[in-house]
Amino acid sequence: MDSFDNSTVFGLNPVMEALKAQKRRCYKLILEKGKSQARLKSLIELAHENKVPIETIPKTTFQKKYRNHNHQGVIGIFAIIKALELEELIQQAFKRSALPTLAALDSIQDPHNLGAIIRSAETLGIHGIILPKNRTSAINETVAKCSSGAIEHLPISWVTNLTRGIEQLKEAGFWIAGIAPDGEIPCYQYKFDAPMVLLIGGEEKGIRPLLKKSCDVTLKIPMEGSLESLNASAAAAVVFYEALRQKNPVNKN
Repeated sequence: MDSFDNSTVFGLNPVMEALKAQKRRCYKLILEKGKSQARLKSLIELAHENKVPIETIPKTTFQKKYRNHNHQGVIGIFAIIKALELEELIQQAFKRSALPTLAALDSIQDPHNLGAIIRSAETLGIHGIILPKNRTSAINETVAKCSSGAIEHLPISWVTNLTRGIEQLKEAGFWIAGIAPDGEIPCYQYKFDAPMVLLIGGEEKGIRPLLKKSCDVTLKIPMEGSLESLNASAAAAVVFYEALRQKNPVNKN
C-alpha cells in the first residue's frame, strides 16, 4: 500500500485543503451548477491561481453521477498522495522538532475513527502517523472527509509489520508509549520530554499483546463516568493534547 485511495476528493473543505497544501497536482474541479458562488468564491479563486480547470455540470447530471457521495456540490480530481517510507517520516519529524511526537495506530479499522485521529493529530502537533498495511482502514473518501482535509498536511507512513516498525523507531531514539485503559501512569503525570511515539490500539481489543510488550511505558486516561473507556479517536485526541500542552505551556506570568 504505497499510496492512498483518494484521487477523487469530495466536499468543499477537503478540496480546499488539498489545493492549499499543494502536495499533489489537481487535474480539475467539478462543480454542481446552481451552487452559491459566494460560498465557493474562495475555492474558485484558489483554483484560478493554480490554473486548475473548472467544469460546471447541471444539478441532475451531478447528482446522478455522485449521489452516493457526501460531496456538497464540489469534486476535485487529484494525483494520488504517495506514502512515506518510515525512515523518511523519521527524518522529516526530526527536521521539524528536536523532540518530535509521532502516532502509531494498531488495528484502527473504522474509517470514521481513522479520519478523526488524523484530524486530531494534525491539529494538535503530531509530526506524523504510522499505519500497518494490514488491520487498518483504507484511506478512502470517508477517512478524507472525517479528517477535514488533514490527510493533505499530515505525513503518513505504511509499514508491513508494525512490531518491526516500532523497533526501527526505538533505534532512531523514540520512546514508545502505549495508550491503554490499564496503563501504568495517568497521561498528565507522564513527562513528554523525549522523542515519543504514541501507540493507539484498535476499537475492540486495544493494543495487541506483542505490541504492548514493545512499549517503554503505558499511559491511561483517568475517567470518572460509568463507562470504562473512550473510543480510539477520543482517547487519541486527549493524549495528543496533553503532549502538546506540555510542549507549549501557558505563560504563568
